[in-house]
Amino acid sequence: MAVEKGIHYLAFGDSLTVGYGASEGHGFVPILQNRLKSKLNVPVTLKHAGTNGATTGQLLEAIMSDAELQMEIQKATLMTITAGGNDLIQAAIPFFYEGDNAVLKAALHTYETNYRRMINAINKIRAGITKPLLIAVIGLYNPIPQVPDAAYWVQRFNLFLRKLEQPHLCVVQVYDAFVGQAMRYISDDAIHPNEDGYEQVANRLEAALLEQLQQLYFA
Repeated sequence: MAVEKGIHYLAFGDSLTVGYGASEGHGFVPILQNRLKSKLNVPVTLKHAGTNGATTGQLLEAIMSDAELQMEIQKATLMTITAGGNDLIQAAIPFFYEGDNAVLKAALHTYETNYRRMINAINKIRAGITKPLLIAVIGLYNPIPQVPDAAYWVQRFNLFLRKLEQPHLCVVQVYDAFVGQAMRYISDDAIHPNEDGYEQVANRLEAALLEQLQQLYFA
């Protein structure tokens, strides 16, 4: 039996959730929303909660303190999360100039700690709510291939995400879709995806989520 005959989609995260680098309507969020509407033949309402430049610490703070966001978390039946790219980039800048990977190790530790706290906070906010929430955590592509060793650290960040997997939390990796494809999938700012890049992200999400959503809500 369908949950409220539709899906309430909460898109949460950093500039990738905003769709920075693509024209309006061409980020992965609206692409995914439209595909789910079409493939599942149900309404998909959207709450956009993306913030340009947000780190995992800032996203955690939003979950902990933003009452409106907490209400949306309680209502959501699908939630996507993009986080960690800004933590990596902020650490990579001093690493690029100084060559000391201690700053990247510290960023990875902070990322892991904040991500666990975000998931724990979401679970607490939803305590007592019987309708399920499917969470899709989106892994990192390499936003700074020009930085030595960046690929190694991106993969370390992504490897951690596997530890977060739960029955209703899936990790959707996009790293390999972008390897060697910067000219095709990265926007003019040399960091964010372009429209084709966001479509690649949407492709991975659709492949990972469609069957789960059908089983969870419409079986």
